[in-house]
Amino acid sequence: MNKLLNPPHLLYSLYFPLTVICTLSCTQQEKEYTDSFYKMEYTKEDSTIDFNTVDCLNESNQKAIELSSISLRLTKDLKTLHLLLKIKRDNKMINSDFNKLTKKNLIIIPKLIYHLGINDDSIVKEKPELYVLKKLETEIINQISSLDSIEKNTQNTDFKLFAIHSREILKDNNDALKTLLSK
Repeated sequence: MNKLLNPPHLLYSLYFPLTVICTLSCTQQEKEYTDSFYKMEYTKEDSTIDFNTVDCLNESNQKAIELSSISLRLTKDLKTLHLLLKIKRDNKMINSDFNKLTKKNLIIIPKLIYHLGINDDSIVKEKPELYVLKKLETEIINQISSLDSIEKNTQNTDFKLFAIHSREILKDNNDALKTLLSK
């Protein structure tokens, strides 16, 4: 009995239950805070735009500008020259609007190094202007499909409006180019 009443033993006997009670109350409080409205839930947010589609649109637009420049040098027909100038001007306007839009939305578009896909053998075999015009038509079709994808999949209203407006311009240019090529 004498051992139980000595001061260090008595102090340890009192501290142990007190420590257990404090620990349990702290864990209980922790549980309250994690279960309450203080807990932050993170939801996975989808991107407002598909960056691969944006890259494809940019590449096709750059190729269309370059192909229309090449076609302007190869063509001597006045009606074709007017159409090519319109296509080049429209694509440059689309490019300018696109760059403003990506800058506004903080999207970085890398400077592209691209291959035009012009085969020198095909230029020699066919009429060079006809071959380049067909390539230009392909790039305009690629732009239209990229704009369709952007319009359907994006949640950004600025990009939707850009896609709708640009697609209409490109469809008009593509129709005019098709009628020119069918002659």
